[in-house]
Amino acid sequence: MTTRTALREALSVVSPVACAGCAAPDVELCTDCRVRLEPAVRSRTLVTGLRVVSGLDYEFEVRRAVIAFKQQGRLRLARWLAPALRAALAEACPPGAPPLLIAVPASRAGLRRRGFDPVGLLAREAGLVLAPRLLKSVVGAGGSQKHRDRVQRHRDRLGSLRAAADLTGRRVLLVDDVVTTGSTLLEAERALVTNGATVVGAACLASTPLTGRRL
Repeated sequence: MTTRTALREALSVVSPVACAGCAAPDVELCTDCRVRLEPAVRSRTLVTGLRVVSGLDYEFEVRRAVIAFKQQGRLRLARWLAPALRAALAEACPPGAPPLLIAVPASRAGLRRRGFDPVGLLAREAGLVLAPRLLKSVVGAGGSQKHRDRVQRHRDRLGSLRAAADLTGRRVLLVDDVVTTGSTLLEAERALVTNGATVVGAACLASTPLTGRRL
């Protein structure tokens, strides 16, 4: 845990608290919002055939709770979010030998800004063991994806990730926090397949509910 992360956690204990989902006073997460964070597993298929399973719909109280966790440093929310990621993984894992779990890496700018890795923290809280440092961001590639459409995001992401090892013959399942257009997952799949991996699916905390089907 970094010094910045420790300070954020300490501050959250002594600062006035409002519910991360609905802003009800004096509670970290109210009873109603805890219910809304219970897993509601959804599946979608990207253009390459990659099956993506998410544990929550990224809207309303869920969206606000995820933003509070990722952007406002309310790290204790991980314990309420982790079950949705765990449920997504349980559905996404294909039969056979367990695949390597590889997280989509946070950007360097995001790590500096937040002081922690959201996917890594959620995975630990969910009891998942991630393969370390097998997928890395390429310095200077990518950039902010806000306000860009699906085609622009896919084009801008191309070449922004690289696999750090030869993965020939290895089965891999991607792990991420929020999926919108799927451009980052497609880039992660490309980078891993280029180095010999077979990407068998992806498990995510939440996804925008524009596409996909409930399971």
